[in-house]
Amino acid sequence: MRFLTRSSLALPLTLTAAAVPLMWWLVSPAAAFALVALVVLEIAMSIDSSVPMAGIAARLHAPARRVFLSVGLVTGVLVMRLLLPPAAVAVSQAESPADAVTEALVQPALFNEHLGAARPGLAAFGAVFIWLVFTEYLFNIDRAPRPHPWLGRLEAAAARVNRPRIMALGSAVVIASLMSALAPPNDQVVVGVASVTGTLTYLGMRFIGQLALKGDTDAPWRLHVYAATVVFQRALAVFMLFEILDGVYTLSSTDTGLVYLEQAAIAALGVGIGAVYLTRLTSRIDSTNGLSRLRHLKAGAAYVLGVLAVLLWASLIVPIPAGVVGWFGTAIIGAALLTSLPWQRPKRLLTR
Repeated sequence: MRFLTRSSLALPLTLTAAAVPLMWWLVSPAAAFALVALVVLEIAMSIDSSVPMAGIAARLHAPARRVFLSVGLVTGVLVMRLLLPPAAVAVSQAESPADAVTEALVQPALFNEHLGAARPGLAAFGAVFIWLVFTEYLFNIDRAPRPHPWLGRLEAAAARVNRPRIMALGSAVVIASLMSALAPPNDQVVVGVASVTGTLTYLGMRFIGQLALKGDTDAPWRLHVYAATVVFQRALAVFMLFEILDGVYTLSSTDTGLVYLEQAAIAALGVGIGAVYLTRLTSRIDSTNGLSRLRHLKAGAAYVLGVLAVLLWASLIVPIPAGVVGWFGTAIIGAALLTSLPWQRPKRLLTR
């Protein structure tokens, strides 16, 4: 894995080395330092996201995989990170998308206030959607063989349940209903409506994905549609983790006193370089068959989504500590990696 990470850093670091002096020269030293800080943040986030992305890529046919690992990931991350927050504010505040984007650039403090007001609905929407994605693994909806379940008998029992789709939807409905009842009174209706919307969105995305794979699966448009649904699933999870739970919006996270156009340029460059790193690291893991060698990484990636959904639901009731938000994904992926390694006892112990 050290080789995977090191080899994947070459292009992003080259882009950063080229962009930082240009930003220093064309804009200001403050802009250059802000870009470095944002790139570091994006690269750190990409390490957590690369394993789930590789798991998704492994399910795609070869042509769709190439699209997914190149244009798809970069476009998906950029669109979700830069455009979804203004879209959420536009819906919650009954503004036009153009007004929401202008507000994000010109009035970041007001934009953050509006995004915070929309957070309960967004968290409820994301929690249901991501939980349903997680239950695809938990209840083994595709009925894939699982000879070595990571969590042992408990996971094996969940993977063998009858009617897994009903179990997935039922668990989402029960938890979402409970969280709606426990949410503050002013947010209960919003949380309930957002939960229903998240469920319908998941079902719609899954229907579109399955429809795209029917018939002539070599048709380019079908492959692109299916890859787009997969990109949307993962990009939504990344957005929820780093924008809703953490409460930091990319365009307003660089508090350097720069004008809004400079902030937009820094955000686009930083997110773009982070997306390139995510694409290369995901492609490297997929091409080296890392998920089959490290058998528990797929399970770890799935449980990251499950824990994220639970944290989103919990955030409707209590604040989530920043340390938990920042490190739970790394801890789960690290545990999955360690338990996947072929540990061997010293020879002297084996000869006793």
